[in-house]
Amino acid sequence: MMAAAGLFAACDPTEDDINMPGSSLSEQQLSDGFSFKQYDETYTQEKADGNYFTFFTSPSRVVRIYQTDAEGVENVLVSGVPNGKFKIVPKRGNPNEQKFYVETMNFDGSKVVASKTCNVYVPTELTPEMRILASDAYGYKVWTWDTDLRSDGGAWGNLGYSPGEDWTGGIWWGCPPADLTGQLQHSDTGVATGEENAGAYMEFYDDGNIKTYDAGGNQIRSGKYSITGYTGEKSHPSIDGAIENWSYGTLTTTEGAILFPFQINGGGATPTDFEIVALDASHLQLIYAAPGTGSWSEATWWAFKSTSDAECALTDFGTKGWTWDTDLRSDGGAWGNLGYAPGADWTGGIWWGCPPADLTGQLQHSDTGVATGEESVDAYMTFDWKSGMVKSYDGSGKEIRSGKFEIQNWQMGKPSQASIDGSLTEWAYGTLHTDPGSILFPFQINGGGAKPTDFEIMKATDSQLQLIYAAPGTGSWSEATWWAFKKK
Repeated sequence: MMAAAGLFAACDPTEDDINMPGSSLSEQQLSDGFSFKQYDETYTQEKADGNYFTFFTSPSRVVRIYQTDAEGVENVLVSGVPNGKFKIVPKRGNPNEQKFYVETMNFDGSKVVASKTCNVYVPTELTPEMRILASDAYGYKVWTWDTDLRSDGGAWGNLGYSPGEDWTGGIWWGCPPADLTGQLQHSDTGVATGEENAGAYMEFYDDGNIKTYDAGGNQIRSGKYSITGYTGEKSHPSIDGAIENWSYGTLTTTEGAILFPFQINGGGATPTDFEIVALDASHLQLIYAAPGTGSWSEATWWAFKSTSDAECALTDFGTKGWTWDTDLRSDGGAWGNLGYAPGADWTGGIWWGCPPADLTGQLQHSDTGVATGEESVDAYMTFDWKSGMVKSYDGSGKEIRSGKFEIQNWQMGKPSQASIDGSLTEWAYGTLHTDPGSILFPFQINGGGAKPTDFEIMKATDSQLQLIYAAPGTGSWSEATWWAFKKK
């Protein structure tokens, strides 16, 4: 009988150690027998507010350690061991005091749970503008020339000042980055530095530092920056007084800190105060107009873009809505199949795309065969930064389903993730991992109702999210599933 009991206990990894006495364990006994220490990231130095933990149980018993969010969803930190390691690294702005739970099981199958509290390090919450400019997720953000703003690839040039609500309507001329070598008469040295290249970039750090680099990653210069007057709205008038709501605020830098930091026709002048005329997850647009500049007088403009901050693109570091992107294709398709890994442009492999309204005719791919309301152009989903939850809704706002999400394998906006078939080493930007069935119409095409959990991120900007699911072992030009979403 004792041998049989031992066999049954050993089959369940959440059961207490077989040598534990058969009597039921109390919450207090579990708490008293659980100890932990906190360390720095290297686990070499103890820290009172360390984010990295070691734990021990005495007597030895198998435990599960987890936290819960505001909605009661569990985040398992470690499971199935009597001692080991885990980490608690809250996002900015969360409380320093954190609660976690220790759970084990008695021999009769009943659960015992004890709660523990600890103080951990949590970075100070950034201001809204710093979260966008320097990233709340990675500690810095990469900005490069925005050659997509204009058809001529111009990203620096001149304009007639404050032409109207849309500042780009006043542009007189734009210079593509590569042509800046022909504009060195505007610089303070007349010597090219490497910033005259579409691959040159800047890094804005959350501590107020800027570093600029050439396309090869060689540092050109560095400086400091700050933002004043930002409210999230265009609430500042133009210098000439012509436009009441012209800019979002002022970016102030040390001299020469940004890429090609020269006033056009300014004799090498390097402005330090720039009007912010656009700022979102993917765009930074600046104007310098000298004090006293009149209406339609010459000013200088800069356009930068960023693909390095997937968390900002997906959530705006709050809660952000996404809906079907019916603009991607002329047929309005936003879900369908493709021949996998066709080349650098994944859309070149699309075989077929289905408009949202036609998804009611594709329910053979779902797990129930029943329409839920996500088969509508008005259906949408939200990604929430702090909770890590994604929720899907029908067009009326009724919740369909929800789950956790996480961005994995992200390399600061570089397509460094290889395709599954191995044909392309620079294929995807990373992986969006979700609980099963969390996103809109979350079904693998011809997958018998399968709901993937790992999606290759093909694009993640302020306005577009493009995903692919290819099953493990998918070969070149074999069938895969794609999704296209746009900002709601």
